Amino acid sequence: MDDVVIVGGGIIGTATAYFLSKEGRKVKVIERDPTYKTASFPLSLGGFRRQFFQKENILLGKFAREFIFQIPELLKTEKNPNPTASMVTNGYLLMFGPEHAEEQYEALKNHEACEAGTKNIKGSELSKIFPYINSEGIETATYTDNQSEGWIDPFMFHSALKSKAIELGAEFIKGEVKNISDIKAKTIISAAGCWTKELLKDIPVVPQKHTVFRVKCPKYIKEMPLTGDLTTGVYWRPEGGEYLAGSPNSVFDATDRTSLE
Repeated sequence: MDDVVIVGGGIIGTATAYFLSKEGRKVKVIERDPTYKTASFPLSLGGFRRQFFQKENILLGKFAREFIFQIPELLKTEKNPNPTASMVTNGYLLMFGPEHAEEQYEALKNHEACEAGTKNIKGSELSKIFPYINSEGIETATYTDNQSEGWIDPFMFHSALKSKAIELGAEFIKGEVKNISDIKAKTIISAAGCWTKELLKDIPVVPQKHTVFRVKCPKYIKEMPLTGDLTTGVYWRPEGGEYLAGSPNSVFDATDRTSLE
């Protein structure tokens, strides 16, 4: 019988393998597609933030930032002596309309209690700090400018985590788990992401398909933070002279998870 089996070798499964292996557990990770072609993490914007409502998420965000800053030391291996995740610390800017402003004011109380370093500004004053933002319909906004938020290259981060987990003794194998009862282990962890319901039908995980575009504009603002307009759901950030922009509000069928591009 195995000690720990993790179903899914994406960013969550690999991070779990790293931390458990570090604690001396014998970990096996089963991943059906080691190329990660249809995995969620390589297609994400790679953001790390602490601007959440729940204190637990804020504290996790703070931990993630400290971990990311220590990647060169924590994830160094014999095969990868200089790991990196191409970190960009431009911060986050989240904008809220009148319908969500009160909830964000409550969230700011938790930000302060957790020493998140978040700043709050009225929508009418946005242009003083972010002159390129159209503040129409924005009641309030929160942002960071102290290198506590930003984004990384998720594929590079995953590669560094996987390399270190393997060095610590984790085993990654290609395979597809059809039924959780087929696994014989002391501890079984599902890290299947949006495919969880195929494995555990009683778990209320519903896939949400985000639509992300690469956009070229006449003006490129390199220092722009990862910006989210919560009145529309649209978010964007600079990337290589262009912008990555997306929205969770999609016209595509959320159950169609095979056409992830």
